[in-house]
Amino acid sequence: MKKILCVGHSAYDITYLLPNFPIENKKYKAQERIMVSGGPAGNASYLLGKYGEEVSYITRLGNDVYGNEILNDLKSVGVDIKNIVIEDEYVTPCSIIIANGSNGSRTIINYREETKVENIEFKYESLPQILHFDGHELDLALKAIELFPNTIKVLDAGTYKEGTVVLGKLVDYLVCSEDFAKDYCKIDKIEEDNFLDVLLKLKELNKKTVIVTLGERGSILEENRKVKKFKAFKAKAIDTTGAGDIFHGAFVYGLSKGFSIEENIEFASACASLSVEKLGGRNSIPELYEIDERIKRG
Repeated sequence: MKKILCVGHSAYDITYLLPNFPIENKKYKAQERIMVSGGPAGNASYLLGKYGEEVSYITRLGNDVYGNEILNDLKSVGVDIKNIVIEDEYVTPCSIIIANGSNGSRTIINYREETKVENIEFKYESLPQILHFDGHELDLALKAIELFPNTIKVLDAGTYKEGTVVLGKLVDYLVCSEDFAKDYCKIDKIEEDNFLDVLLKLKELNKKTVIVTLGERGSILEENRKVKKFKAFKAKAIDTTGAGDIFHGAFVYGLSKGFSIEENIEFASACASLSVEKLGGRNSIPELYEIDERIKRG
C-alpha cells in the first residue's frame, strides 16, 4: 500500500465540445472530441501519481476495453493498481459529456451498475497515511476505514447520496461542492448572508474540518464560528469537467506536503482554475510549475 490511498469511482469519459447546449431532436457536429479515463477518485489518484506522490487506487472495473484503458492510464503515472477489483460480469462505466463552448459548463450522462462488491480483500505491506474518498463504491470505502481507522481521511462530497452522507460523518476533511451543501441544508442558494448557517449545518454532519467549494466564487471554511472566504483564480473556462476532482486531488497533495489549510486551498484553487481552460477532465491536469506561476500572479 502506498502513502495515499484513493477509493472510489472510475469511468471512461467521452467529451464532445459544442458551441451551445443542444436542443432536443436535432443533430450536431462536435467541434472537438476528447476520450480519456475519468471518475472523481480516479482523477485524483492520477493527479497524485503525476505529481510524484506514492498513491494506490481502489475502484471497480469490468474486464473490458474501457477497463483496460483505465488501468493503462493509471499505470502510466505510477499509480499502484493491485487492489483494483476487476470483474468479468461488471461493465466499466462510460460517461458521455457535453461541453458548452459558450460558457464552459458541462453536462454528464453516466450509467453504472449499482451492485455490492463481494469478498473484499486488500493487499498491503504498509499503512497509508491519507485516505481519499469520493462517496462512490461505499463497500470498498468502509472496508478501507475498517482496516485503517487512524489514517487521515478526506471526502470529495460532490453530490448528495448515501455514500457521501455516510462517509461525511467519518472523515477528517469534508470538502463538499455547492450542490452537496445546498441539498444537505435543503436550501436553493448559498450566498454571503447564509455562509455561516450553511457551514454550521454541515458541522452537524462532520465535527472536524468542513470546506465548501463555490466554483468561480471561491471556497468557504468555518473557523471558531466565523467564515473564512478564499478567492477563486480568474480563468477563461472552456470546460469544467473534472475541475472538482482536480481540486480534491490537489488538496490531498497539499495535505501530503504539509501545507497549511490556507496554502492548501489556494494551491487546489489555482490547480482547478487552470484545468477549466482546457477541454476534457484528466488531460487538463496542469503541471506543478503552472500552478506556482498562477499563484504568484494572483
